[in-house]
Amino acid sequence: MSLIPRVASFWRTLFRRSRLDSELDEEVRGYLDALVEKKVREGLDPAAARRAAAREMGGLEWVKEEARSVRIGVGLETTLRDARYAWRGLWRSPGFALAAILTLALGIGANTAIFSVVDAMLLEPLPYRDSSRLVFVWSDMSEAGYPRAPLSGPELADLRDRARLFSGFGAIWSSTAALNGDGDPEQLRIGRVTPDFFSVLGADAARGRTFVSGEDGDGAPPSILLSAALWQRRFGGDPGIVGRRILVNGRPTTVVGVMPASFRLLLPPDSAVPDDLEAWTPFWPKMTAGPRGQQFLRVVGRLRPGVRVDQGRREVDAIASRISREFAEYGSAGRRYDTVGLHSDGVREIRPVLLALFGGVAILLLITCVNVAGLLAARAASRRGEIALRIALGASRARLFRQCVVEGLVLAALGACAGVAVARAALTALVAARPESLSRIAGARIDARVLAFTGGTALLWGMLLSLAPLAEVLRTAPIAGLKRERHRSQSRTRTILVAVQIALGVVLVVGAGLVARTFLRLQSVDPGYRSDGVLSFRLALPDARYGTPEAFNAFSRQFEKELAALPGVAAAAAVSHLPFDHIPNWGGPYLSEPGADDGAAPMADYRAVTPGFFAAVGARLVAGRNFEESDDSKRQPVAIVDERLAQLAWPNQSGVGRRLGVDPQSTGHPATWVTVVGVVRHLRHRSLTEEVREQVYFPQRQIQRNPAAYVVRSSGDPAALAAPIRGLLARLDPELPISEVRPLAEYLTSARGAQRFTMMLAAAFAAVALTLACVGLYGVVAYSVAQRRKEFLVRLAVGALPGQVQRMVLREGIRVAAAGLVLGVPAAFLTARLLRSQLFGITPRDPASYAIAVSLLGLAAIFASWFAARKATSASAVDVLRAE
Repeated sequence: MSLIPRVASFWRTLFRRSRLDSELDEEVRGYLDALVEKKVREGLDPAAARRAAAREMGGLEWVKEEARSVRIGVGLETTLRDARYAWRGLWRSPGFALAAILTLALGIGANTAIFSVVDAMLLEPLPYRDSSRLVFVWSDMSEAGYPRAPLSGPELADLRDRARLFSGFGAIWSSTAALNGDGDPEQLRIGRVTPDFFSVLGADAARGRTFVSGEDGDGAPPSILLSAALWQRRFGGDPGIVGRRILVNGRPTTVVGVMPASFRLLLPPDSAVPDDLEAWTPFWPKMTAGPRGQQFLRVVGRLRPGVRVDQGRREVDAIASRISREFAEYGSAGRRYDTVGLHSDGVREIRPVLLALFGGVAILLLITCVNVAGLLAARAASRRGEIALRIALGASRARLFRQCVVEGLVLAALGACAGVAVARAALTALVAARPESLSRIAGARIDARVLAFTGGTALLWGMLLSLAPLAEVLRTAPIAGLKRERHRSQSRTRTILVAVQIALGVVLVVGAGLVARTFLRLQSVDPGYRSDGVLSFRLALPDARYGTPEAFNAFSRQFEKELAALPGVAAAAAVSHLPFDHIPNWGGPYLSEPGADDGAAPMADYRAVTPGFFAAVGARLVAGRNFEESDDSKRQPVAIVDERLAQLAWPNQSGVGRRLGVDPQSTGHPATWVTVVGVVRHLRHRSLTEEVREQVYFPQRQIQRNPAAYVVRSSGDPAALAAPIRGLLARLDPELPISEVRPLAEYLTSARGAQRFTMMLAAAFAAVALTLACVGLYGVVAYSVAQRRKEFLVRLAVGALPGQVQRMVLREGIRVAAAGLVLGVPAAFLTARLLRSQLFGITPRDPASYAIAVSLLGLAAIFASWFAARKATSASAVDVLRAE
């Protein structure tokens, strides 16, 4: 048959079925009549002739089915017919349909929402040109306690000059700048970049251009590249902004371009380069000629086409070996680099969190589908008579199997459609509730790839869901089904499914318990300071007016004095870095003894503070004294160290009065010797779960750091101090902007944000799993009660007490729950090991988490069984016997 007749036949099969069936019926009946006439001529009476003809043909309907089976497109037509039948069946059972669809929507929707986050952050390539060729280069100083350190300017030059497998290396360092004119002064978060940074990254400007070679050279006019958000907010989206000169740090600066609104700088979180920088400027001239020990550059490299990351890593390692031999200042430790893929390194910290959440939501989806499978099994059991009748009329079990598959797919498709709506709502909630440390979740979208995943999930579960009613189809015997005989085995499938639900519920509840107890442990961690009642803000002083130490200190002293005099202020002080802020870390080597090898010196975090800082934040001085106003450039250099450094440098001895070699100017050599005047408790600046490194505090009057953060302790509401502080600053210097005005407690809250977010989601998954397990268990026990209702009422009639009957039912539910708990505890133990990296202060074997999970599910099972048991004695014997 040629193509056109085939297409025409396919069209008639799908859209002219009634006409074809009418013609087929006429043809079959005509053949039957002819056969009857033949039998009559052979001597049979008409009735006997018709029976004989029907037997010879095998039955009219059988002949019609055989004729339909050879039509082109009959498979699709039959499938559509089964789909219509499934739809009508769901329409006739709205309660069942609503429960099944909503249950599936919940599981598929949650799964889709979390997958959209996983896809956006772990699977989707970075939004840069050929992003798979981008790498990030860290300096590996593990011996000094700094395994992921930045690079120096000369080291960037080494990579550019010696690497052959890379097309370029760009660098960035986050800083701040004051935007003056065109309104109130504003402090911007900016990135200092090499001119080739954006070309290496593979990102272009939406308006104008990015930087070009030479814009960081001597005599080059100042230039700036704006973010789309800053362009819209500050300049109203002025299309003529490119080429315009604006005041940055009091200097006229030319706007060379505006980046696209979709541009985000997705570097590793510990690079201290925020995603939402507002502008970029070129580095100062001869940046690459600075000291080799002045490490501040975050370096991105682009591999040449066809070069793998491991090949690039080996070349960078070889360069590190060569410069270690060439430059004696690296000492015996030398220099080592760690070259990693930019995308993989950027999600290194969040990957375990997302995979744990995705695993949890996958278990939740499994629970919801098991619940729906139980509903389908119950529905198939209630239709046993219908199934038996269809088999008796000639329907094959293969035909019924296909119909079960189609019903499962229709149900899964409806659940998936509703699940997409649930996913959109869930994703909106996820983005709104995300902590600052997981801000990249905002980039998640329900796009075509996520929808394809949802469709594939629905297809898979539609096929699996069809297995539940299929068990009833295979088990149904036509005679027994037509006699409506009842069998206890009808509830066996549902009982197994509910036990599985409870077991999976144990896994989720244990996981939620472990995450919750981890969060509680984090809440109880003492950071070494008191953040309550403290307002913080950041202030940068322009070099043009405050570039000398004398001018800087004079303004700082006056500002702090007047801050402390404001009504409601109990204390005020300044610090170079607030705990858990996004400012690039400041640190360097230290020596406890003169003459030691400074190339192998351990690293410490440096901080510059003003007198009264430790008192303002409630940090406890262990020994010695605090800084005083007299600790300025006219006095001998002094420092305060934390108790960890004191113990490591001078074990079992007092650190007060000791001499310490440090490097506050970031030259790479701890050549400045200071006297330790105090020892303070270790303050957790960058991690709540571990003491990252030792700490050295310098008096800001001797070591100026700009910008500085101020902390103001209030006797009342700290937020109420924001307006008076702005008024004070406007009076002292109206051109100075302050930024990041927020309670100090928000930084601590943000540090706990990822764990809080994970705990909330895990608790939500566990609550849904607990609810579904209870509903499933109640359904099994209630079904058993309905099957044995006559038996129970006869028992009551002959003298059994209601409590005895209820205990019988209760024991049945408890047996099912106990089976689920026995299966669930070892499964939870195996699964909890995957959460090891997310736990703090507890182990995956934490007894309390398992006890809580077993208790919750056990109590829920008892309640669900008791509620169903009450129904066993709620009806009267007369009503039951009348129904029978």
